[in-house]
Amino acid sequence: MYKTVICVCAAFFALAGCQESEQVKNTSSKDQKIWSVSSLSVQSTLMPINYKSIGTVVSDQRIDVSSRATGYIKNISALEGDKVFKGQVLVALDDADVEGAILQAKALVNTAELAVHDADIDVERYQDLFKKGSVSENLMRKTQLFRDRSNDALHTAKTALVIAKAQRQYIQMSSEVDGIVVERHLRNGDLATPGKPILTIESSQGLFFDTYVAESQINNIKKGASVVVFIDALNRSMKGTVARVVPAGDVTTRRYMVKIALPSNDGLLSGMFGRVNFILGEKPAVIIPSSALVERGGLQGVFVINDLQEAYFRWLNLGAETKEGIEVRSGLVINEKIILQGNSQIREGDIVKHSALLEAVNE
Repeated sequence: MYKTVICVCAAFFALAGCQESEQVKNTSSKDQKIWSVSSLSVQSTLMPINYKSIGTVVSDQRIDVSSRATGYIKNISALEGDKVFKGQVLVALDDADVEGAILQAKALVNTAELAVHDADIDVERYQDLFKKGSVSENLMRKTQLFRDRSNDALHTAKTALVIAKAQRQYIQMSSEVDGIVVERHLRNGDLATPGKPILTIESSQGLFFDTYVAESQINNIKKGASVVVFIDALNRSMKGTVARVVPAGDVTTRRYMVKIALPSNDGLLSGMFGRVNFILGEKPAVIIPSSALVERGGLQGVFVINDLQEAYFRWLNLGAETKEGIEVRSGLVINEKIILQGNSQIREGDIVKHSALLEAVNE
């Protein structure tokens, strides 16, 4: 009797278990949805290795305007921030001292010319007397020596006059380049002396972008390489060329200066802040379209399709954005298939059918 009861119970539970299993299976199949999607086969491609650095626009031509003559400044016609042009008169000195020196030199020349004239007359007269034996040879020699000294004095006076007149060109100082006045060292009425700067001009031509590169990357940057420089103030990028790589690094920061030649560009000024992107080489990477990304729990990922054509969400470690898409640092395996168009309504285990199978084979 007991055996009969046990067998009946076992049969009952087995039947109940089969019914429950069938119910779960039916429920699971009922919850699965079927989606028509496009898929992408994950492949590896070559991606540029970028190195970014910040820097500043600088002028390669910084010129100090100074006087070669000593004099008081009469007028400075350019102020800080003014644009100036090559040949434009910027500074004028008081010419009273220069004109006075010229008049003094002219007077010395006149005096020397009179002395030479008198000496020539004396030599000519004494030569006639010497031939007649009326004067001694010694007196004749002294007369000729005085004439020679008078000629030397005349030559010296004329040289002084030329120098004095040459000072006129130093009374007015002109710009040697097209550029912008960045600093004014003296004011009207100040005494200008040779070698002391009055104005400082930065040329608007030949602008460079100065940046400092880490010592671990300096050997990867070559002279003549093309780079892209983004200027914040202008909100645009421009192409540049590595002009100089300074091999001496800063002992504190361990960084090395790189000077990048920039093209002539309206609005580009010395002192502007910017960023430069160096391409140091290439590396293998996985790139996927941004359209494949889906956000869940504040993280981004994609739907991966398994061999049973079921979709499962996978979080990804993403890298830099490129023109082709977004770099995947980790989370995908080569030849895995992902849904090309991200759909947040797809659930784990949903069935997908391929409307178009896209095999992306990147060389």
